[in-house]
Amino acid sequence: MLADTRRGALDGYTIAVTRPAHQADNLCRLIEAEGGHALRFPVIDILPPADIAPLQARLQDLPDDQLAIFISANAVHHAYQALGGQPLPESLLRAAVGQATARALAAHGQPAHILPPAPYNSEALLALPELQSLQGKRVIIFRGGTGRALLADTLGERGAQVDYAEVYRRIVSSLDPERLYRAWDKGKLDMIIITSNEGLRNLFARVDAGYQERLLGTTLVVISDRSATLAQELGFIRPAIVARAASDAALLKAAKCYAQESR
Repeated sequence: MLADTRRGALDGYTIAVTRPAHQADNLCRLIEAEGGHALRFPVIDILPPADIAPLQARLQDLPDDQLAIFISANAVHHAYQALGGQPLPESLLRAAVGQATARALAAHGQPAHILPPAPYNSEALLALPELQSLQGKRVIIFRGGTGRALLADTLGERGAQVDYAEVYRRIVSSLDPERLYRAWDKGKLDMIIITSNEGLRNLFARVDAGYQERLLGTTLVVISDRSATLAQELGFIRPAIVARAASDAALLKAAKCYAQESR
């Protein structure tokens, strides 16, 4: 029997995946199915709020809200944890920023009413007709402890009363970067996938001075032009590859396109 000599699109490539550990598995499987080696290196850990009392107090007022916006799948899961398994009020419109967030809502039995088109970001959500006139409406944004103010500021300008429900917090991962150093020493780290500006800053801060040059010479795959601009400001040599969306499929496609062009 002849050996199967077919090559995957990522054959021979090592790609660091920096998603939080509990969210990295699917993307790593996709990379490995294309012949690549996925190196897990989460740069952010996701934890519940340090003090849950303010959140629980705010959740008591959900029946008075008209619109709930979920920034991420993490926001969905931690919101339902804070609710103790209780559903959101049926009268509350649910908006998801991206597809993964919408899937998370559906998994909890309450699908999103509002979902923007690609590239599935705050700007696309704000462009939808449903969010143009919000005079006097109460809006709650479920998110982590920090984030962009674009949604809240814009909706406030459109007449909404906007509150945040900070249902989780992000901290810098304590994972030893030695695994990155070993890969660079062997010349086997071709790409790093970054899914937030905070993650990129964390990565930059975690790498010792002796390996900064290696880091800055590594190709990044990012999910927004903002992250590509930040990479340039930090001194990365090559322009970052910008995926069309934050989904695993879009990140994989961007990595494959780069690999094919660079062979």
